[in-house]
Amino acid sequence: MNEETQEFMIIGKDGKEQKCRVVFTFDAEEKSYVLFSLMDEAGNEIPGDISAMTFEYDDNNGEMTNLMPVETEAEWEMINEVVLTLLDEFQEEPQLITITDEDGIDQVCEVIHTFSSDQFGKSYVLYVPVTDEPIEERDIFAAQYLSGNDGSIEELLPIETDEEWTFVEDILNEL
Repeated sequence: MNEETQEFMIIGKDGKEQKCRVVFTFDAEEKSYVLFSLMDEAGNEIPGDISAMTFEYDDNNGEMTNLMPVETEAEWEMINEVVLTLLDEFQEEPQLITITDEDGIDQVCEVIHTFSSDQFGKSYVLYVPVTDEPIEERDIFAAQYLSGNDGSIEELLPIETDEEWTFVEDILNEL
């Protein structure tokens, strides 16, 4: 396997070598699995299904070896569950909150990150106004918040001290 581009070769059904790109690897039931997509001669992914194989790690160089077909229907069902779980995580709907500004105008905003501080004993939220602009071009706002029983953002409160602002800015810079 080419570690930098995460590509490897397999022998296709037609007996010819086929370049593949690693989508994701995971371990389950004492086996390692690779989800991969096929690539054309130009190095572009071929649209279509993602497939899977089992493999072993070569401890000497960290590469995949002994690629083998998935053998059982139970394994395919487990792989399907992993893929569906991943898709759910990546396709989560954004959390939206409505902010009322000083003029009484409501603005719908998207939550980009929530976090807590043991030092201050508070929870904080970073959010951006919902607009057509790319997220990188929107102003990011921060507030402390009180959460409801279900963990949702119930009420926004101002950040009160310079120390809190420094903490929030450090988190933002990490992101």
